[in-house]
Amino acid sequence: MSITSTGTTVVPVHRHLQSLPVHPVGTVPAALSHEMGTAMIWFLEHRGGAPLTALPFDTDPRWIIDWLDNLARIPALELAHPGDSRGYDDMPYYRIRPGHQLTPEDLSMGRVEQTETAFAILETLDTGGAVDRLQVSIPNAFDRALFASGSPEAAAEWMPDMQTSVRTEVAEIAARWGERVQLQLETPAVLASYHRTPREDWPLLTTELVQQVTGVIGAAPDARWILHLCYGDLEHQALFTLVDLDAAVQFLNALAEALAAYGIPMPTVHLPVAYGNAAPPTNPGFFRALLWLRRGIRIIAGVVSEDYPTQSSVALSLIIDALGEPVEAIAAGCGHGRRTVTAAAANMALAARLAHEWSPAQTRRSA
Repeated sequence: MSITSTGTTVVPVHRHLQSLPVHPVGTVPAALSHEMGTAMIWFLEHRGGAPLTALPFDTDPRWIIDWLDNLARIPALELAHPGDSRGYDDMPYYRIRPGHQLTPEDLSMGRVEQTETAFAILETLDTGGAVDRLQVSIPNAFDRALFASGSPEAAAEWMPDMQTSVRTEVAEIAARWGERVQLQLETPAVLASYHRTPREDWPLLTTELVQQVTGVIGAAPDARWILHLCYGDLEHQALFTLVDLDAAVQFLNALAEALAAYGIPMPTVHLPVAYGNAAPPTNPGFFRALLWLRRGIRIIAGVVSEDYPTQSSVALSLIIDALGEPVEAIAAGCGHGRRTVTAAAANMALAARLAHEWSPAQTRRSA
């Protein structure tokens, strides 16, 4: 147990467990994604004896592409640029028709209805005590506005309705299911924004990003949140190459401070360092910024890359060394939607192995 800087008592998710949990980030390979129950069962069958932080039920292996394609059916929108979503330069985007106005309902992802269906399926499953809550994927409003409109400039027109749409869904899910759900806010746009912004402009950018994310989390302040920072994984390729964790730490410290001012707990952070098809970094300098991470921010180590087991283990060790405390769980850098079924199973197996190796009991025996 630890005390955050706000005085709030926080119980680690792995307390009383013999193994660290594996955090399933969300998506499953396309071949497994057609039925919600198939995806849920797959995670249960591939957890390798490790507990799960929650059970996802995502059915879009490409994250929000199904939603993006379905925007073509909205009367207030027209296609501004066609695309097949086979790469970051092949994305469709839309504009608001002259004389028309978007509504938050137009932009809904249907997460409330999907969660209801997932709970009905969960009642039929034997989880073996590995998990007791569902994980609901919440793509961030800023990210959705960027993808839908095609640019940061155009996204500004979409943001009021997009933010309201996300907040409305989040609030209803939290009100209906409470502790039975884990909300995962997913945002590659945050770190991508830092990547394309000169460092001297980071303070202003941080203020804007923190304000937006705080608005989403604040719609369900008592919910169990995971913040999934991301580098993108369309076609298993990252949006950009990461060189350090400076931007992530700057954003997370500012977000924690802003949430504390409202009396809202800081989410547990899924911090990916394995991304796309690249090996996890093993240079200690890459992780140095974690030395300045605000105390009380709990980290899920997104280090697992099935093609690089040694580097995955080294990266995990370096994260723990830099944090000066254990991580909350072990995870891949992103979902499994762009992997083959074989590769996804190998990733889960490696995650489970690392979770057992770094369990509190195993660590005590090795000391």
